[in-house]
Amino acid sequence: MNELNHCLEEILGINFPEGIKISNATNSTDKVKEDSIFFGLPGANCHGSKYINKALDLGASIAIHNDINYKSTKDNVYFIEDLETPYVGRISLCKSQRNKIFEFLDFIYGEGNKALYPPKIHAFTGTNGKTSTAYLCHQLFNHLGYDSLYIGTLGVQQNDAMINKSFTSKTTPDIFEYFEILNFYKNNFSQICIEVSSHALEQNRLKYIQEFVATSILNIEKDHLDYHKTEKAYQDAKFKIFNLSSESIKIIDEDLKGSMESYKSIVDINDVTFISNKNRFSDIYYEIIESSIEKTTFLLTLKVNDKKTTKKNIKRFKFACNLFPDFNIHNLVFALSSIGNLEEYFDENIVNDLSFLDLPKGRSELISNISSNVVIDYAHNPGAFNFFLSSLEKYFENLVVVFGCGGNRDKSKRSEMLKIAIKHASKVIFTSDNSRDEGFDDIYQDAIENNTLEKVIPIRDREKAIIHGSTLIGENDCLAILGKGHEEIQEENGNILFFSDHEVVNEIYK
Repeated sequence: MNELNHCLEEILGINFPEGIKISNATNSTDKVKEDSIFFGLPGANCHGSKYINKALDLGASIAIHNDINYKSTKDNVYFIEDLETPYVGRISLCKSQRNKIFEFLDFIYGEGNKALYPPKIHAFTGTNGKTSTAYLCHQLFNHLGYDSLYIGTLGVQQNDAMINKSFTSKTTPDIFEYFEILNFYKNNFSQICIEVSSHALEQNRLKYIQEFVATSILNIEKDHLDYHKTEKAYQDAKFKIFNLSSESIKIIDEDLKGSMESYKSIVDINDVTFISNKNRFSDIYYEIIESSIEKTTFLLTLKVNDKKTTKKNIKRFKFACNLFPDFNIHNLVFALSSIGNLEEYFDENIVNDLSFLDLPKGRSELISNISSNVVIDYAHNPGAFNFFLSSLEKYFENLVVVFGCGGNRDKSKRSEMLKIAIKHASKVIFTSDNSRDEGFDDIYQDAIENNTLEKVIPIRDREKAIIHGSTLIGENDCLAILGKGHEEIQEENGNILFFSDHEVVNEIYK
């Protein structure tokens, strides 16, 4: 048996069957192939041991689990109760102790080398804006000469290459997918900019990865109560991002300062950097100086520790970018703050040009080369609706909003989303948006509860809804199509169908 296998045996504390070959390691039967090692681990709904036989049938050579209630007589199925405890052994190359699974994956994919040269991870969570912020941070690093990797809702992108959507359907990968990504890109990067969802934090998907240099909470609004059940549980999950690394720069919106007392066991308020566009005395304060569809200029003021004294120096940087509308500056400030040491990269005495920055497809995207103002955005919760529409109405005389609410998801937010749309729009067209197993009429009835309907037009067919919306806007108005953003599917009645808001708009204005 080769040396690698001996190392893997030592990490797990088992002896492999004679002649074993290892092609990959996974906790998903979808990724099992010949000679895979399958890990049956606790999941959101059941224990992964349930899928061991399926994994073996698909070609896995070994199955490993930590389910004390699962019994097997097969000699290639191993029970290891302490899989998630720290590995203590002679062969660890890590700078600190990781659990057995992490150590195992580090060796199987990188033969221990990745632990010597770990990338620096910048992690962003929040109800809204984490995709845009992680993507902006990724672009900034790339522009500053670093090899960077973006990981999130859109997929994976190395520098400015095409986005790869093949690794995971989740916003945040688990540890197996994380190592698969690192292996695919051969660790040819020094920075990772990653979105971290509340689900990922609650499920501890990134618990044992320790190269986080900056962790950020952008905002916390009401969302995902179908999973977390209460707003407090949802907030608790978000604050777990500060558990990922005690050594990281911890950044948070100052509006959440009042919540910090509840999380003093997780993070010391004195170790947190607060960002605000309201309080001039905040650690980082930003002020928008000029704002239009074409250009936004803002001033960033930050307190920097003086290396020679205990005092803080005030640094001011002026930036110009093409981001629109205003709330995207909030996302950009978080991205800039995550980089750290802005004085190394930007000049205080000039307007620093950030016009190279682009938002991801379907994020505050003003469709170009058409005769009307049409914006497509991923907003799909009350907080995002309020941020987006209140910001958007500053630029246009009237707004027409097209949106729907997802089926089999938190029903409590439907009425609130419609209320916000009614407040900011001259007309609201309520339509389908991944209704899944729910009927459109049922979703609509939830949405109209306690709302006035003079402005509301229900049109189930999303294509027809967008077409009708386009007939209601004039030269200085705007059609805002919300909810799906970059998505190119519709889920209805158990069927997954191709659908793109972009294609419908382009067909209208071709």
